[in-house]
Amino acid sequence: MLFNSFDFILFLPLIVVLFYATPQRFRWMLLLAASYYFYMCWRVDYIVLILASTLIDYWAGLKMEKETEKRKRRKFLAASLILNLGMLFFFKYYTFFSYNTEVLLNNINIFYDSPVLDLLLPVGISFYTFQTLSYTIDVYKGKVKAEKHLGYFALYVTYFPQLVAGPIERSDRLIPQLRKKTALTKDDIRYAINKILLGFFKKVAVADTIAVYCDQMFAGSINGTGLQYYFAAVLFIVQLFCDFSGYTDIAIGTARLMGVKLMENFDRPYWTSNMSDFWARWHISLTSWINDYMFKPALMKWKNQGTLITIGVMVAIGFWHGAKWGFILFGLLNGIIIVIQRYWRKTKALKPFNKSPFGKHFFILWNFQLLVFTGIFFRNNAPDALQIIQHIFTDFRLGLSELQSPYQTEFMVAALMALFTLITVSFNRQLRFRFNTLYIATILFVIFLFGQDIRNQFIYFHF
Repeated sequence: MLFNSFDFILFLPLIVVLFYATPQRFRWMLLLAASYYFYMCWRVDYIVLILASTLIDYWAGLKMEKETEKRKRRKFLAASLILNLGMLFFFKYYTFFSYNTEVLLNNINIFYDSPVLDLLLPVGISFYTFQTLSYTIDVYKGKVKAEKHLGYFALYVTYFPQLVAGPIERSDRLIPQLRKKTALTKDDIRYAINKILLGFFKKVAVADTIAVYCDQMFAGSINGTGLQYYFAAVLFIVQLFCDFSGYTDIAIGTARLMGVKLMENFDRPYWTSNMSDFWARWHISLTSWINDYMFKPALMKWKNQGTLITIGVMVAIGFWHGAKWGFILFGLLNGIIIVIQRYWRKTKALKPFNKSPFGKHFFILWNFQLLVFTGIFFRNNAPDALQIIQHIFTDFRLGLSELQSPYQTEFMVAALMALFTLITVSFNRQLRFRFNTLYIATILFVIFLFGQDIRNQFIYFHF
């Protein structure tokens, strides 16, 4: 079920009403049933994967808690890692590795036809896999107690507001909130409505409007000037932010209606002067997961290999997004840029410029340009991305007609919606407005005026 669908618009108020009409001790049953139904609206049979992950990790957690020695707990952690990462690899990466193995062998005259499996990527598998793995790893390390109640643990894995695209929550933060008795306040209602409307505005009005232009520009053959492709690349990263943060806003607002405070996943990521800060503010739940369970452990083991570890972790982040070389190059480029910027900031001769007001603004603008060009690899496959970047730097036609065409109307509307996004950046975190009714009326007006097809999937559903 998509957030931006009429089904969800009917589903959400029904679940909220039933939630508060249900006695506290039975609410987990309602939410668990609603979460399974929410997921099965996409595809029924893949619910088996979530059930398998839930049961193995619940069992592994209980077993690990009974053992006092890490050596004995390790086999249960291994069972969790093998099952979860095995399912993730099979459904998300099997075709990629199989195809590339075939190409590699054929190039050295070993002719091999890889088995072709018609696999549909389970929606949200990367998100709920990382969420449940954080639980088993934390139990293994003794950071959290194993959850004894299977129902609450299953709800932690499948909680529908954040099931398919995050935020990736930790068990010690989410499970206690699912257990507590909830009393809905006026402030909760105000914040939830404002947050959900902001999410719909970002998704259906901004992201989907920009997508109309970007999809046409990046459709295949080069059909525009270098400047047009540059602006399409700029608009794409606005689309990407609004699409993903829009989902997160709806998820956070939805959960707040039932008394749960999900973590914020974005903190003005494009207002950063270097890639390290960008990744600390973009998809925060993923980058904090990577930092806690990959980067820090690797750095503790190989203390003098910070550069290689940084690049390796960024490649892993890129590959987490999908099984294609464009994502790998996206991660690799980000890793290299982070390392270069790290040495740049440490250079004594450059520190006065780096700390000056001009230097700070310069690097914010410069870092944004880096995001634009690395985003081309995120949006396109590797050969197309390289062709587009080459076109940007070789086709220097700068006339107004070249800027507007092709797709003149789509470009102008997309640019207008991108400018609207700047207004939302200034909103306070609690979304408190002096004239809240005016906020609601204005945002609904813009949604109805510019909103696109309400059935468009969120970009991160593909990851």
